[in-house]
Amino acid sequence: MKKTNKLLFCLSFTIVLMSCNNEKKQKKEIMHHAEAIVNSKRPSNAITYKEMASMFHEYDTGQKIVLDKYRENYTGDSNDAVETVSHFYEINQLKQYISYLERISKEKEIPLTGLRIFSAAYPKNYADKSLRGRHTLVFMPTAKIGNKNNVAFEPLYSEYKNPIKFTEFLHKYSTKETQRISRASMISLFQDDLEDMDSSGTNRLETNPPN
Repeated sequence: MKKTNKLLFCLSFTIVLMSCNNEKKQKKEIMHHAEAIVNSKRPSNAITYKEMASMFHEYDTGQKIVLDKYRENYTGDSNDAVETVSHFYEINQLKQYISYLERISKEKEIPLTGLRIFSAAYPKNYADKSLRGRHTLVFMPTAKIGNKNNVAFEPLYSEYKNPIKFTEFLHKYSTKETQRISRASMISLFQDDLEDMDSSGTNRLETNPPN
């Protein structure tokens, strides 16, 4: 009888212990899920329509005039004299791109700090003739390098815990005739005689104009 009671006690204790462990595991999973949820509150860097209108006005009466004139000279067509004024990314493409960057950065244990967006233009030999010469954007991920928290880097080819600036790879396809201080002396003339290589940058934008 004593052996039976002892066995029942052990069995009951084991069941209680397993129940507690399962409860702790469930709480941990719930907490992890809650941490994974992105804050959906209105961000602190969101602007008002008054601010937006003043920015558009400043652009329309300044840079846009110069860019539209450049566009007309570039094409030789007064009917095509309006430079690109907006770019479109489908929301799921943005989410996938960020998830991709988070995954490959995590694999290298390099904390992803954000995105750097570079101004660029489609080359004269671009496949879509309507986009040739038009303004566009190039997105690159950023990480902390040295004492700077916003340096554009290449997670695809970075080493473990060692982010490498994307310009290290861009230079392979460029010459030294043109340098841009705003891009950390990034060289901007394309060399097309080298074997191409993938990057972590993205660009496939819908522009307006053209519609």
